[in-house]
Formats: sequence, C-alpha cells, structure tokens
Amino acid sequence: MTEPFGRSRALTVATAGLLALGLAACQGKDKSAPALPSAVPTPSSGTSSASTPPSPAPLPSQPATPDGTPTRDAGKGRCPAYPTPDCTGAPHTLAAPRKVRLNVDNDALLVDKPGTVLEGVHVPGNLVIAADDVTIRNSVIDGRVTNDYKDANHPFTITDSTVGRPDRCVSEDAVGTARYRASGLLVRGFSHGFKVSGDAAKGGDVEITDSYVKNCSNGADHADGIQVWGVRDARHLVVRHNTFDQRGVSDFTAPLFLADSAGGTISDVTVENNLVAGGTYSIQLKHVAGRLVVRDNRMVDRSWSYAPVESWCHAIQTWTGNTVVTVDAAYRITRTVRPLPCAE
Repeated sequence: MTEPFGRSRALTVATAGLLALGLAACQGKDKSAPALPSAVPTPSSGTSSASTPPSPAPLPSQPATPDGTPTRDAGKGRCPAYPTPDCTGAPHTLAAPRKVRLNVDNDALLVDKPGTVLEGVHVPGNLVIAADDVTIRNSVIDGRVTNDYKDANHPFTITDSTVGRPDRCVSEDAVGTARYRASGLLVRGFSHGFKVSGDAAKGGDVEITDSYVKNCSNGADHADGIQVWGVRDARHLVVRHNTFDQRGVSDFTAPLFLADSAGGTISDVTVENNLVAGGTYSIQLKHVAGRLVVRDNRMVDRSWSYAPVESWCHAIQTWTGNTVVTVDAAYRITRTVRPLPCAE
C-alpha cells in the first residue's frame, strides 16, 4: 500500500503584529484554514488563575477478564469497560456549562495566562493554549484544542470534556499537538482525533487515556484516530484504554496511525488495552525506535479494509495479548476470534 502524504499549514494570529499558530493538516488534501484576528484581547472572564497542576504519572498496566474485556478497575476514568460516548466527555450530570466569550475575532478563545483553569465552561469555537500548565476539565469545546502557538507547545491537561460537535465534520485534528495529557474525552466531528508532532526539545510527551474517538471525513481526507506527523525524534507517547471507532468513514487511513513518514522517529511508545475498529489497517506503528510496547489491544473483526496490522514488528520489543474480537452496539466484547500477531 502506498502511504498517504500530507502537508502542514498554519492558522495565522496577529496581536500587534502577525503571530504564527501552527495547525495540523489532514494527511490528504491540503485545505485552507480560517484566519484568526488582528487583535487578541485579554482572555474573557471564563478563565481563572490556579496553581500549576502536576503532570499526571503514567497509568499502570490494565487488568482484563479472560475474554479481553477490561475489569472495572481497567481505567482511571468513568467507564467500567471500554470507553463509550455515554461515559466520556463532559459529565451528563453537570449543570449547563457556562459559555465563555471568544476573544479572537469570534473564532477562538486564546488562553495566555499560565496556570489557567477552565472548568465547567462551553467554548463555542477553537481553544488555543498559549501559556504553560493550563487545565481544562468538565467542559465542552465546539472547535479544536491546540497548543501549537508561536513555535511552542505549551503543556496542558484536558480531562472529562467533549471536543467537537455532532452536526459537522471538520478536516482537522481535534486535540494536539505535543506535551499534553488527555483523559476521559469524547471526541467527535473531526477527521483526526489526536495529533502528535514536534521534536525532542518541544514535541512528543503525550498521554491519551480513557477516551472515545469517533472519526468523520470529508472527500479526500485521510482520517485517523491518532495521527503522528511531522515529528523529529519525539519521545514518550502513551495510548492506553481508549476506544477508536473509524467504521462508517469514507476517507481514512487508520484509527492508530503512528507511522510518521516525514523523516522523523518516535520512541518510548506504549499502546495498551485499546479497542480499535476500522481503517485501511487498524494499527500502523512504523518509523519508530527505542522502547515500544503494544499489549492487550482489541481489533474489531473485519472492520478494516486490508488487514488489522501493518507495523515495524522487528522494532517492537513487546507485542503480546493483542486479539481480534467482535463487539455489540455498546462496544462490549461478545467474542474473542483469535490472537493477533504482528505483521510487517
């Protein structure tokens, strides 16, 4: 199979001059991005100061029942088994989130105060992280969440939040691009779920856990649940206890596209205890080096176009416990079909 190629592009922000805000492009057709404004006011009252939150520690290996279904202790989030739309995103019991004012040309909320906490808010546009140690929780963001700003990736944490709208499909990545922790997210309405990019100095260092991603696509998209692209020797990527569903998407590559072909490598990668459906191949792990662990993942039977796996098996130190399964409409495993060996 010929690998897809893509081109990066930029969303422009000007504050007293033009500032570059790098936004990821889908791997397929290069589409123009909307321009952000010529002035960025002080963030709205929807933001508040807080002490710098500690970076969460990597989660331990997750236990599972004999058929491969995670136990109730499988994740740190609200899902008793694999994540679904019902147990991810902004909590259903939460009061109506407070809508905040967009401060970038009615298109985005730019947060530029370190340690800001956004909790229980509704951002009716894009969210741009332009300061260190921002925390988002129990919130709804209609647009993208990105920290690729002025050639920097400011670390942030986002938990128990909904990203994207169900009534549209945006040919972009929903959350990115480096130095972030995402847990308990419901991601919808984007061709790409998560983006991982950058170099060893300011890239990589991403952990995605207990989240649910449902892709969509527009013509010529190359939709991915996770897209690793444009890395330059980036390190530390953890993808643990998530559900990636790419079934029903017409223009796609892979739910787990960890196969940057732009000349870089990723290392220290853990892909563990995920439920994965759809794609040309459900998981592609290539152009990788260092510590690589692929363990206890479940691929939904016959949901792929070519095969469940296309990876650099020779470079993966640990490949164990991966299986092909069938699931019901609620993402519960109904049967383990067979073990899943690695395939080049």
